[in-house]
Amino acid sequence: MKGLIFAVALLGGLAPVAAVAGLDLCNEASARHSVAVGYKSGDQWISEGWWNLDPGSCVTPIAGDLKYRYFYYRAEASTRRFLAEGYEFCTQRAAFTIEGDTDCVDRGYVASEFAQIDTGDALDFTFSFTDAVSPQKADEAEPLPPETGLKTGPLAGGADTATTGTSAPGTWGEPYASGSAIFQDCVSETEAPFCSFHADGTKFYVYDDGRTPVGILQAMRSYLPGTPIEVQGDLEAIHDRSADIVLRHVSPRAYTYWDTTLSKLQGTWYSPEDPDSQFTIIGSELDNTYDGAYLGRDYLSMRDRCEFFDGHNLLVWTEEETGDLLCYSIEELGAFNMTLMYLPRGNFLHYRKLD
Repeated sequence: MKGLIFAVALLGGLAPVAAVAGLDLCNEASARHSVAVGYKSGDQWISEGWWNLDPGSCVTPIAGDLKYRYFYYRAEASTRRFLAEGYEFCTQRAAFTIEGDTDCVDRGYVASEFAQIDTGDALDFTFSFTDAVSPQKADEAEPLPPETGLKTGPLAGGADTATTGTSAPGTWGEPYASGSAIFQDCVSETEAPFCSFHADGTKFYVYDDGRTPVGILQAMRSYLPGTPIEVQGDLEAIHDRSADIVLRHVSPRAYTYWDTTLSKLQGTWYSPEDPDSQFTIIGSELDNTYDGAYLGRDYLSMRDRCEFFDGHNLLVWTEEETGDLLCYSIEELGAFNMTLMYLPRGNFLHYRKLD
């Protein structure tokens, strides 16, 4: 009975969330495109990519109220030629966030031309590109597409196809499904190899013990931490803040607002007021350190409510050992700067990402 209650509670987290402000890019062309953006953040120019967009799909690379009128983008497809407008930013083949738009080649990047997006000073703007800005190429050698990486949504990292087993629902425990899971990692250097993912503040373990099909585990091993996935399986065991599950289906899924936010959070952050105070975010896990000493781990999730606080961009840290919740509001999130408000006190916490 406990497993049933647990599964229903997590499935309740799949309800649609309200749309949020930001810059949305939509692919109305007839081919799949890899998209990068360029934008101003403080006194720096930032370029970021790649997001892989199938025809008819969208992504939100810039979340929150737009602070500038002009943004820039580049859309690449193997059989298409992007009509750039001469605005130059730095890019690379792998997923990237690059600070600065000068000396690209000298810094080991590629100098790429982008086109301009005029938002008209709107706080929320949707820009759609079509075949008109990405016409069919003439006969010429096709370049390789950008390498897959954390930002290559909507299907981020690894294979783009679903992997499904043959066991019937309920074979190994209470049936469970999630359309909002985040892949974490796979560990093979242990007596019981496993892969893991997060959903609604809980960490799920998928053990390589012969019950989860080999194809599913192979697919998960190809994913990068933070890859948005959907899963189906049977809950075998439930613990305080984790669960063991036997999977019969896994596949990448389209990016949501939270997935885009999580991709921007990846990396090591420090407090300018106390540089020895740092935390590193990989996937949905945050490891705290002070002066290099490990202090503990938190699980990250975004919710509409945390304790007594409501909001669409609440960042919730769940302490791995105690299960205690820490509630924050994301006030600013750029490529290299972040400001959080600790909700119980209302004080602002400023962080900078290590280069």
